[in-house]
Amino acid sequence: MKRSRGVVLAGMVAGLATLATTAAPLAAELVSHRATYRMGLSASRSGSGMANANGAWTYQFADACDGWVTEFRLAITYSYSEGGQVATTTDFLGWESKDGLVYRFRVRQSREGQVTEEVEGIARLNGIGQGGVAHYTRPEAHTIKLPKGTLFPTAHTLRLIETANKGGRIMARPLFDGQGDEGPFDTSAQIGRVVTPQPASAGSPLLNSPAWPMRMAFFPLGSTDPLPEFEMSLSYHANGVAEDIEQIFKTFSLRGKLESIEMLPRTKC
Repeated sequence: MKRSRGVVLAGMVAGLATLATTAAPLAAELVSHRATYRMGLSASRSGSGMANANGAWTYQFADACDGWVTEFRLAITYSYSEGGQVATTTDFLGWESKDGLVYRFRVRQSREGQVTEEVEGIARLNGIGQGGVAHYTRPEAHTIKLPKGTLFPTAHTLRLIETANKGGRIMARPLFDGQGDEGPFDTSAQIGRVVTPQPASAGSPLLNSPAWPMRMAFFPLGSTDPLPEFEMSLSYHANGVAEDIEQIFKTFSLRGKLESIEMLPRTKC
């Protein structure tokens, strides 16, 4: 089963303190929110055997005072051209310190209601822009090195929006999100021109802010293959809310349409 890269979407969402020592503040604070995306098959390439896919992605991002908490559940049912369906679920919980140096993660993958994989651990960087290590406690205890420049998900999102806000068009950094036990990915993001929404067309005040279309490619660390393992396209608002999500695998793609969104109350710290 493909990894969802759900953490990149979101939590894919971040805190300003992560970059406070290296960059000017962003124009807008990123907001705590809860969102639901309706997922469906957007493309099926030759040989995939995929006839249809549908489901939901429920996502929550919150300020927990000492860090940022990301939770999501991605539930997709795949239908195949030769018949049959498979129901899959990914549950994720992550916490990232506001200095971007510590990251705890827990992931559970299920297929037809049966758990197929559990990943859990903690990762630490030696400093901003430096490398570090990730210690896994599940599925078995082991440690991997994180290369220099590695970002965790919220810091990665922050840096993307910061780059876009300054007019940048490309950002390439190693990313560690803890999904699976393969370690970090080399990522490359292409950032489009800012789009300013019309207030009358915004379905929520959270969408009434500038947004940048982005496309991110994920490569196994050190890979020489010119084709990425996975891609994601989305539009990021300056407040960290994501729209128009598409997960692009080698043989099929899934699109997520924002179905509902609400702001979460501010945490009293």
